[in-house]
Amino acid sequence: MNILNLATTDEGGAGVACINFNNLFLEKGHNSVLLVKESSLSNNNVIVLRKPASRGSLRFYWIKVRDKFFRLYRKIDPLETDSNYSFYNLNERKKHYSARKILAKTPFKPDLIFVFWVSEFINTKGMNDLARLSGAKILLLMTDNAPLTGGCHYPWACKGFESDCSNCPAILTKSKKIIAQRNLAFKKKNIHPAMELMSSSVSDYQRAASSALFKGKKIHKIVAPIDPVLFAPGDKKAAKLHFGLDPKKKVIFYGASSFIYPRKGGQYFVDAMAILKKTLKDRENTSNFMILIAGTEGEQYFRNLNVLVKEVGYLTQNELIRAYQAADFLVSPSLEDSGPMMINQCIMCGTPIVAFNIGVAMDLVRTGETGYIAELFDTADLAEGMRYLLSLSENELDVLSANCRNYALKNFTTDIYYKKIVALF
Repeated sequence: MNILNLATTDEGGAGVACINFNNLFLEKGHNSVLLVKESSLSNNNVIVLRKPASRGSLRFYWIKVRDKFFRLYRKIDPLETDSNYSFYNLNERKKHYSARKILAKTPFKPDLIFVFWVSEFINTKGMNDLARLSGAKILLLMTDNAPLTGGCHYPWACKGFESDCSNCPAILTKSKKIIAQRNLAFKKKNIHPAMELMSSSVSDYQRAASSALFKGKKIHKIVAPIDPVLFAPGDKKAAKLHFGLDPKKKVIFYGASSFIYPRKGGQYFVDAMAILKKTLKDRENTSNFMILIAGTEGEQYFRNLNVLVKEVGYLTQNELIRAYQAADFLVSPSLEDSGPMMINQCIMCGTPIVAFNIGVAMDLVRTGETGYIAELFDTADLAEGMRYLLSLSENELDVLSANCRNYALKNFTTDIYYKKIVALF
């Protein structure tokens, strides 16, 4: 089978996921290639349409002039957005790369085209043209909710994508709210009738099924895969010592690129910890646990709570796996998310989860089996989840850890994922 995978870039966490997806099909004997708009990396299985502008080049200076002009233009014609919605797709009608150019760069005629995160690369009309010119079946993979909306990546409680995205709450400038409505109308007009959509969580599936774009179309749900060899349980004591942690203390793990990013719920974690401290006071020893944070600027938020915190900055994949192994459980207080992927990875490593019932936590976290699922936005319930996990004995935690690993091995290994994808076609 000839498979073409499309993404804006192969860099960062989303890029690595695309590379792994492409490599999976190569390992299974298919002709598969990943084609990206831009990348500074070198990979034999990735076709790069454009390298980033090098300092001193004509394009480098052109980009600087263009950006300066755009900033001046925005002062004259302002456009303010609410950053919580991540409204990046301002003009869905703009054609960045044509279907003909993409197919000309592809070394074979594709039978299947998988579309990942493609902002500023190819729009809905381009995807339609790809299907028409190649005859290939197209499957759009949801990495967030942008495929459903008029421009935002995270709609929160807004249901505008179910109709026409009018009066968009993500756009604060009243005269510009029409942008979202125009974007969604363009998508409706140009979406290929046979295009299928794949989500990796039940919450995304439910949104897609009620969306104006995909209601009545084929929508699949397959939990994102994790390599069971790479992500595996390890020596907990050794992992704790690796990070300079006390092996006798239970470790609560938290990770996010930015602690203050509202969507990731860092403040809810802090507030829940304050409730937990009051709950444990005078009843249990409040010094028998500590917090391990991957990322930066999180430690300061716990100083008034008198909780021991170790911040280790941004971690490589191997170091992240060690952090999962060191943790007695992960707290995932995300408030609006398609994932996070940390939940899948943690469970494959045999580490239980405390999370709000959003994103992939709705699929993978079961109270008393793989952790604790708390009611969304309920800090007291999140605190109760942490109290529950902290109250478990070492043997009881071992049972939960085994449950997590076994559940992952039965449901979302790379081999299981591949078989489910192939079964669709």
